Amino acid sequence: MSVIIVGGGMAGATLALAISSLTQGRMAVDLIEATRPDDRSHPGFDARAIALAQGTCQQLTRIGVWPALRDCATAITHVHVSDRGHAGFVNLYAQDYQVDALGQVIELHDAGQRLFALLAKAPGVTLHCPARVVDVLRTADRAEVLLDNGRRINGQLLVAADGSRSALAQACNVQWQQSEYPQFATIANVTTSEDPQGRAFERFTRYGPLALLPMSQGRSSLVWCHAREDRAEVDGWDDARFISELQQAFGWRLGRIVKTGKRHSYPLSLLTASRHVSHRLALVGNAAQTLHPIAGQGFNLGCAM
Repeated sequence: MSVIIVGGGMAGATLALAISSLTQGRMAVDLIEATRPDDRSHPGFDARAIALAQGTCQQLTRIGVWPALRDCATAITHVHVSDRGHAGFVNLYAQDYQVDALGQVIELHDAGQRLFALLAKAPGVTLHCPARVVDVLRTADRAEVLLDNGRRINGQLLVAADGSRSALAQACNVQWQQSEYPQFATIANVTTSEDPQGRAFERFTRYGPLALLPMSQGRSSLVWCHAREDRAEVDGWDDARFISELQQAFGWRLGRIVKTGKRHSYPLSLLTASRHVSHRLALVGNAAQTLHPIAGQGFNLGCAM
């Protein structure tokens, strides 16, 4: 049995390492990724941070991956949920659940470096990077891909892990159902006068949710949703205006918002593949389903499936 995984982001890289670990290298894996992990333009290992649920961390420990990620992770020990304009709020504490942390926050660029270092020495894994698939063939007993460097790779199973609207899945005639949310999200890393110290925040506003995840060096990873029709205006704010508006929306739970890093924005959609399994093909991660970032569960749900 051999597997061809197309896409070496969080989902594809983790799957390759899981197969290697659980089969002790007896199942051959070819992992194809178009962009080197040290390239800041890598769509899967860019400037964003993601939250890993405690259960996800346990699964990563089981396959020997978590020790490599631990030193670039920040523990979430407290989650505060509030609704702007309402007095009620919810606090979740790790100690109430007899765990050290409710989850961990990792920066994707750092994670990419560590995952690819593990892949380079993982038994049974052959890494093709940078390389792109230019043709796909599925027959009764095998799958074959042609790479842009002229190499042909054969296997028994193709895995599409190349993100939303997967090019591989499209080549295999997979369709998606799409629903547009009336929102877009702005992401950035922000620095506050008060260290988050493991505190994560989810705040609901009239336009959409605002989330801050704790990071190192007094920083927090921000996801802030706005009405889609306001995107041009919000994108046009300078840093001072952005910080002022964010301070007003979030409040002073972490003191003064001192600085914002580079901002990125993107429209929010729900994408669901018409099928996750087809002839000699399986879809994983965002290739199978792309969610609203409200609870940061995309990768976690992919690991749980």
